[in-house]
Amino acid sequence: MSDLLLRNIRLACGTPADIRIEGGRIAAIGAGLDGPGPEAGAPHADGGGAIALPGLVEAHTHLDKTLWGMDWYPARGGGELQDLIDNERVSRVPLGLDVHRQSMRHALRLVGAGTSLIRSHVDIDTDHGLSLFEGLAQTRAALADQVEIEIVAFPQSGLLVRPGTVALMEDALAAGADVVGGLDPCSMDRDPKGHLDAIFAMAERFGKPVDIHLHEPGEMGAFSLELILERTRALGMAGRT
Repeated sequence: MSDLLLRNIRLACGTPADIRIEGGRIAAIGAGLDGPGPEAGAPHADGGGAIALPGLVEAHTHLDKTLWGMDWYPARGGGELQDLIDNERVSRVPLGLDVHRQSMRHALRLVGAGTSLIRSHVDIDTDHGLSLFEGLAQTRAALADQVEIEIVAFPQSGLLVRPGTVALMEDALAAGADVVGGLDPCSMDRDPKGHLDAIFAMAERFGKPVDIHLHEPGEMGAFSLELILERTRALGMAGRT
């Protein structure tokens, strides 16, 4: 409904109010609002005193990995993080994991629960090229009128240890990925300077924010964090990292 007068709701602070929606956007919030009458074709609705909240934000998910609605998969392997990553990468094809189909299933569940923004990482690696990104981009386009999906180009299997991944990341960003992803620059790539230089260079070149998964513990993680902060300050990327 592009026009709606929603009466008798409560704001998050508990204050009673009405909400007038015009052209699909909130035009006014307040007590005793006027709106077009039912005879004008714009419906009224009674919120019954329910609390009206802003759309929910799913700030970290992996829509390209969900097995929702597929046959039961008993295990994803165990052991170290690298074992889990390798298992995920090689299991996609035998499992028949179609990214567009599966990301649609997951995203629609999120929308049904009130989500209006999803940030999803999608794996970029030399086994699958851009196929996983393309499947998620198809979902983003299909649901554009229902939810905003931000796509993070994510080098989960490594950036520098798998030659060709940097070029694939650049291709994904050029094709519409919204965010530059990174992962454990010390423990994954064994080259924290090279890893972070590559990521922040892409961010600067394409004008994109950065989202890095950092699992590294203790002093190693603190060292990586110092390098990330150093580059964030140098490039003026506060609030975008």
